[in-house]
Amino acid sequence: MLKPGRPENRKTFAGGFLVKACVMLFFFGVGGLGTAYAGLTIQPTTWNVVGLDSNNTSVGPNTFPIGVRVCNTGAATVTNVSATYVWDSANIYISLSGPSAISVPSLAAGACTDFYFSVTILRTVAAYNAARRYHITVTGDSVASVSTPTPREIYVERIISQSRNSINSISGPTTVYVGQTYNYTVNASTATGGYAQLEAFLELPNIIFQIQSISTTYTAPPGATNDKFYADACGWDNNPLSPNYLSCIGPANYPGGKAGGTVVTTYTVKILTTGTTTASTLVLDFSGSSYHYNNDYGTKTITITALPPPLTLSKISNPTSLSTGGTVDYTLRLTNSAPFAMVVDDFVDILPTTPGNVIYTTNTSKFNGVAISDPTISGATLTWTGVFLVPAATIRDLTFQVVLPNVTGVYTNQAVAHIGLTQIDTTAITSDNVPATAIVTIQPPPLVDLLKSVNPSSPQPPGTDLTYTIAFTNTGGLAATGLIVTDPIPANTDFKVGSVTSNLGTTGLTVVVEYSNDNGSTWTYTPVSGGGGGPVGYDRAVTDVRWSLTGNLSQTAPNNTGSLGFTVRIR
Repeated sequence: MLKPGRPENRKTFAGGFLVKACVMLFFFGVGGLGTAYAGLTIQPTTWNVVGLDSNNTSVGPNTFPIGVRVCNTGAATVTNVSATYVWDSANIYISLSGPSAISVPSLAAGACTDFYFSVTILRTVAAYNAARRYHITVTGDSVASVSTPTPREIYVERIISQSRNSINSISGPTTVYVGQTYNYTVNASTATGGYAQLEAFLELPNIIFQIQSISTTYTAPPGATNDKFYADACGWDNNPLSPNYLSCIGPANYPGGKAGGTVVTTYTVKILTTGTTTASTLVLDFSGSSYHYNNDYGTKTITITALPPPLTLSKISNPTSLSTGGTVDYTLRLTNSAPFAMVVDDFVDILPTTPGNVIYTTNTSKFNGVAISDPTISGATLTWTGVFLVPAATIRDLTFQVVLPNVTGVYTNQAVAHIGLTQIDTTAITSDNVPATAIVTIQPPPLVDLLKSVNPSSPQPPGTDLTYTIAFTNTGGLAATGLIVTDPIPANTDFKVGSVTSNLGTTGLTVVVEYSNDNGSTWTYTPVSGGGGGPVGYDRAVTDVRWSLTGNLSQTAPNNTGSLGFTVRIR
């Protein structure tokens, strides 16, 4: 029965029906349709049927990939895209044999990516006809999460080994490197006309391999193709609540409702972590009323060893020391020792928070000398995400600036990079944790104290010798360089020729002594006995003495102190 709407929403038509008028409001930002949007879609890419050998559960396959395809339908990149496999019911015979969560750093607008999880069936007859419900949820930054339909389940069938399905060849590299992308091609055969349901897949564990794309061709029907390894040729009902569950209900996705013949599947994969795996290929089908797999399963394999990426990361700071707070340039340097290019997914730099907080300077980030976006900042952690290409046998630098506070101490800064799940640091070993480190020290400037004394210090009659001593000590935070000490000859005294002393102790300094006879205007005078009318052994013309010290005067005892001196005679 129709209920009357609010008066302002009612319209009456000739037939007497009362309907509600819908009003749609569109909000526009300044200059157009607001900011760029992003959104995710999700679609299952694999069959819900798995199985164990119908006669002997100890042979044949028991691990099956379960996957989804996630696409970004928006106009903006989605970052931190993560897929999570969730069990919706319990069953001891069906479990995951790998991670339950997989992520990619970002998904560009209009792009798609596949996530595959490994489901393992316990090898026991009790597992026949077992089922376990599940769904896969995908999340990303600033977008709504999406999930596969529910209820859906993994269903364990009795699968029959038969010779109509076989593997002709498996090709691809056997030695690979983390971060690189490779192709693997499987050539398989089925019955000439194909099957209503068909999966032909290479068992690539998702811990090591991330499938980037799949391309499949079939000879039945002629020219048929697929972008998955699962061919739902007949239109399969995988809803466990349906009365037609586990049967073909259409519409057919391939002419005649079958696919197969010669099946050639090429996988494009990215290597995520190190490890070695031996991969078999399974051909699984449904035809007639039974399920079958290739009887040469496990006899044709490929063993693949994934090695660490030939990349290392170092960190450079400029300057390495300051006397007060100020600007420091940091360089994150990637070195690629391989004869092929490498791509890094991100850089992560943790700024020091002790002895004071270090602040990133906006708009200073560059990669290979080209300006890039500022990092995302979470507390003291800076993260640059993107595609950072390092050509073969080349270095590439990410540079940025920070400001250190005017707080003395040692500032230790660490950074790493990542390729997928693999950390790039100062070693090529992926099992260690040795971040690139740079140290900047803020210390007070050199501070050289001078203490002058005379002996004897009491009043003396004319003709008495007075010995002056100048003690110098660096009490600052840094070594002192270019130290020059100048002292005038006291009035009414005559300089004693040869009386200058330079006690440099353990400072490591060297000294040059110079004299002036014109109050420091020039320093070329050489004292002589009786000079300037002085008595024998004294030079009345000397007005000043200068010590020029070469080397670094340490700020650390006992190497931070010494003394200088000379003698005069009272007239």
